[in-house]
Amino acid sequence: MKRILFLLVALCITVPSFATMQMSERLIVGRDTLSMFAWPLEYVDSTRRVRLDERLKEADVPVNTACWRGYVGCWRLEKGQLWLERVYNCKDESLFTAGELFPEWAEGGRVRASWFSGEICYGRGEAICYERRAVLEKEWTATVEAGKVGLARHFRNRAYKRGVDLQENHLRLCEAFDRLGPTDSLPPFLAFFVHFAADSTGRPVRILQSTLFLARDSILTDPSDPLMQRARRAFMESTRWDACWVHGAWRESYCFLPLRRGSAPWKPRGDTR
Repeated sequence: MKRILFLLVALCITVPSFATMQMSERLIVGRDTLSMFAWPLEYVDSTRRVRLDERLKEADVPVNTACWRGYVGCWRLEKGQLWLERVYNCKDESLFTAGELFPEWAEGGRVRASWFSGEICYGRGEAICYERRAVLEKEWTATVEAGKVGLARHFRNRAYKRGVDLQENHLRLCEAFDRLGPTDSLPPFLAFFVHFAADSTGRPVRILQSTLFLARDSILTDPSDPLMQRARRAFMESTRWDACWVHGAWRESYCFLPLRRGSAPWKPRGDTR
């Protein structure tokens, strides 16, 4: 079992971390204050980073697991330029203006984010799902080059509650897998790892990656293998999942489901089916 867990960890190395979600930054666009999921202050040069850390230390800023950086920046997007205006602590208390933090760059109390290049994502509305962050109903993404913000892309994200819980999906998969072929020649242990996406009906629409764990040191990844095809077909036909349409695509998900254990169909304790 330890070997299987090690292989699963290696396989899932690209799976997003499920650490505590971090508080968003603020972005003012016109009269709206939006949530921004980018942290440009983390990219300032080392000299100015030391200055920021010293100012936070002087202010005795409280840190919590939802705000490890210890601050929330307030930014403004104006005429294609990203500006830093003010820095708050995680309790929404004002600490200092951008001009006070970086006086050599100050322009009327605010500072151009000329040190930052990358992508920003910002939005508003209800959270429709959670990944490494909250995914909001309305979001925009834009590329930033030395503080200058390119044309923003707008997305309308949606959630579809069409699924059943994980245990029910697990049972459905096991039953479908056994119906699709003989069971007397199956390995004594069999588990299925799958990276997939589901649509608004709750049905899986595509499998991006799948692995069958057959024994202590044995895995199967070939999609043309008959046993793998049987597992993939059972998964596509039987399971139903909540789905989210995010940034123009169906959100991808991962799950690891035992199929057989000790030469018998997998069943949770207390299940009599």
